[in-house]
Amino acid sequence: MAFEVAPFPEFSWSQSRRSTFRECPRRYFWQYYGSHNGWLDESPEEARLAWRLKKITNLHMALGNVVHEIAAGAVQRARGGGAAPTPARLVEAGRTRLNRIWVQSQRREEWERAPNRIPMLMEFYRGTGPGRDLIERIRDRLYACLRNLPLTESFREAIEAPQVEVKEIDRLDFVGVEGVKLYAQPDLLYRVGDAWRIVDWKTGARGEGHAPQLRTYAVYLRERTDLPRGPVIGRLEYLESGESLTVPITDRDIADERGRILASVENMREYLANPARNEPKPRDAFPLAEDTRHCPRCNFFELCEDELAMRGETGPF
Repeated sequence: MAFEVAPFPEFSWSQSRRSTFRECPRRYFWQYYGSHNGWLDESPEEARLAWRLKKITNLHMALGNVVHEIAAGAVQRARGGGAAPTPARLVEAGRTRLNRIWVQSQRREEWERAPNRIPMLMEFYRGTGPGRDLIERIRDRLYACLRNLPLTESFREAIEAPQVEVKEIDRLDFVGVEGVKLYAQPDLLYRVGDAWRIVDWKTGARGEGHAPQLRTYAVYLRERTDLPRGPVIGRLEYLESGESLTVPITDRDIADERGRILASVENMREYLANPARNEPKPRDAFPLAEDTRHCPRCNFFELCEDELAMRGETGPF
């Protein structure tokens, strides 16, 4: 079947989409609408630029992706009968992947031609690369996360559990909620007895927004018709520190989060000129963030820079 170019993207919901919408509607516009079809040569330059900017990452995000990829592979290999991963092997795999991203990010011309295939670190896109202090912090976090990974209770349980699902980095599953695609697949999903464990690997410090994320994953689990129901327990594995946080999730928690998701969907749809086609209102209908101090760190800053300057909201402070 031939690929069909659609004038507007398909509407869906995810935690990252909700977070972006809350933090900055303008960034939300660029991320989900302004960059649409930016991979096509015949698209407007603004859309093509937005699509390239959308693909840029940074060292903190690259670290998270690498650790998640290695965690998924390690669980799958161990369950497949492979040797239990040693911390040294996991660390070496992480170093190799981060070094590859580092090298490829310096191929600016290749990235501009194929931003969906060549990684680009923001530190190279806007400068000469990460400073020594940042490199050392990322290296220390990488080593700590991967050394602690096989020691976590979730890793040990998942290897022995009878039913396990591992999130694949390059593929996201979804469920339908009131006709909307909900992308909210947990990093690790398995059963112990009749209870489900939902696991979220974390490479940074504890955050207040982490526990509510588990309730979104529980909605994903509950909406699936191919899995038996049972009690749900969430677990946040803070790999850098080796700590974990267990969060029981009740039926009321799941129902309340489902309601919050649907309310979020309605809020997003208020910015649509034609909800049936997911056609957005004009760009200017999506306001800039109220607090513009963080704008220079946004992927799409150069698309908003002139407007911010006209408002007198750029500068060192």
